[in-house]
Amino acid sequence: MSMPDSLFLRILLSVTVSMAFGMDEDSVWRKDTEAWRAAREQKLRSPDGWLSVSGLFYLKSGEQTFGSGKSCQILLTPASSPEIAGTLIVSDLGVYFQASKGVNLKWNDNPATSGMLGIDPIQPEADSPDRLTIGTTTLHLIRRSGRLAIRLKDSANPLITSFPGERWYLPNPDFRIAGRFTPYTEEKKVLIENIKGETHEEKLAGYVECQLHGAAIRLDVIADTPETLFLIFRDRTSGRDTYGAGRFLSVMRPADGNVLLDFNRAYNPPCAYNPFTLCPIPPKQNHLDVAVTAGALKPM
Repeated sequence: MSMPDSLFLRILLSVTVSMAFGMDEDSVWRKDTEAWRAAREQKLRSPDGWLSVSGLFYLKSGEQTFGSGKSCQILLTPASSPEIAGTLIVSDLGVYFQASKGVNLKWNDNPATSGMLGIDPIQPEADSPDRLTIGTTTLHLIRRSGRLAIRLKDSANPLITSFPGERWYLPNPDFRIAGRFTPYTEEKKVLIENIKGETHEEKLAGYVECQLHGAAIRLDVIADTPETLFLIFRDRTSGRDTYGAGRFLSVMRPADGNVLLDFNRAYNPPCAYNPFTLCPIPPKQNHLDVAVTAGALKPM
């Protein structure tokens, strides 16, 4: 989950000033960790963050209406939508939308009455670049495990204001672990299951090996971005002190194979906070037989 540029610059400035005034490396790291956590929570609470997700509706072939009326297949709130705001038509050609007469519908921030929503036609996991907005609600076309769905986001979702905040273990430098990343030379895929029991294949970038409190650890790694790698893991704290389905960790993609695994930045998947999100479950090879008492705790 990315950090706003302005906030990143403030954090960078804060760390630079701290070092200039003689703070030791540990103090700078702790300050940076707390700033990263604060930025993550700010993103969660943002109008389009994970707390804003207000519904998930799988699509069928043919026509489906969206609006606040009880007859609509895609149900919006009365505060943001008339009874029938429009229609989605799903066919082999794609997903076409048609606004109801007189409805103020926006397609990627521009007024629109009809159009075709783009999405990768092949990939089983894909997100449309398009957004339909009416009132405070945004409709986003996605594909998960080969099934098309509409994810709703509502900037007025009560989850945003009722969120009590994230809980974390205290920063602990013992969980900043040097590791070694080895890329797979041949294409290798793993079957990933989500919390709804659906599965899809995910391409693996390689694996990371390290030592954690005397235990040898190996974690399969998914390619995230050209700059980062993405890890999904469970450990002995999962379901007890931390979220049962596991946690996520992003690390910088190394140029020389050496990586730093800072488990103080292990964070909860969005399904820990929102029932309308779909989160991957760690594959069995990423179930650790050690307690990672660092990073995010289980939500209240």
